[in-house]
Amino acid sequence: MHITINDIAKKADVSVATVSRVINELPNVSDASRQKVQSAIKELNYIPNAYARGLSKNSSNIIGVIVPEIINPFFSEIITGITEVADNENLNILLFNTDEKPKKEKHSIRVLQEYRIRGLIITPVTGINEFDRECVSLFESLNVPIMLIDRNIMNGGFDGVYFDDRAALYKATSLLLEAGHKDIVMITGSRQHIITQRRVGGYMDAFKVHDVPVNEKNLPTGEFTIESAYNITNSLIKSKKLPTAFIGMTNMLSMGCLKAIHENGISIPDDVAFVGYDKLEITDILNMQLTLVEKDAAEMGRIAASLLIDKINGLRTPNSTILMPELYIRGSEKFPVAGQSSMSTAKRK
Repeated sequence: MHITINDIAKKADVSVATVSRVINELPNVSDASRQKVQSAIKELNYIPNAYARGLSKNSSNIIGVIVPEIINPFFSEIITGITEVADNENLNILLFNTDEKPKKEKHSIRVLQEYRIRGLIITPVTGINEFDRECVSLFESLNVPIMLIDRNIMNGGFDGVYFDDRAALYKATSLLLEAGHKDIVMITGSRQHIITQRRVGGYMDAFKVHDVPVNEKNLPTGEFTIESAYNITNSLIKSKKLPTAFIGMTNMLSMGCLKAIHENGISIPDDVAFVGYDKLEITDILNMQLTLVEKDAAEMGRIAASLLIDKINGLRTPNSTILMPELYIRGSEKFPVAGQSSMSTAKRK
């Protein structure tokens, strides 16, 4: 049976308005009436409708969180960090996953608007394109504090927390170049996407600083998926065009690349070197000693949530908070020891 505030009012022998005031923690209720309402709520096991309470107060204790890829461990860690801070502040999270689809992002914003959220943390579905202007207008329509995370919006003016992707990929590429590599493949997502542009920029910077010409064929374009990276890597291997090194531009692209390398019986770093960007938990389980540029995604979530709460409370926050990933060298960046062998030479022809 669905219990309503009318049932509570009848049980406590008070008006519906009095029940509403108690539920919404408003003043002008006597201690005796408040006690009777609270007892009735407990006895009838009444659960307040958070949506209705948000409407009546024109706000709620909910913050919205929108991510583009909830299956990605990076975003799962971000959500963990956000949740830690939200729990301490007695705030609830309403989470949406967009699957990198603008239509789903718009729907998520509309639903959050109905819930009268206090603030929003979002990794927007955007690159450098027409959709940026739509994003700015859409987010501003919420009229609540907003914190971007991992991706910014061109000319949006929103506060955000980001990793220095360009510097991270510069580090990874420089490490390989200094180990003697020149034939370095990095599979990318769409070149229109801001994530791709930042990271390819770091790759290019390293080649320029080390005075090594870039082979554009070593930057094949796919999608930000395991399957895409797997197919591209597998194609390179089957066509006997194995480079001396791969860079995993994202954790998902790294996993696809590693899957193809493993299935083809290629050894890291004996046959090919590998450096990835972002944590790969599976490598610890399989005891793979991979060199990775790692991001503390949980800490990113904690910082974003803390800054959002500051904004909600009317405090000034920095427009951009830039975090620096850490490079962990574990040996997979070395030049292949099989580099002069007939097997390896055949693979690269």
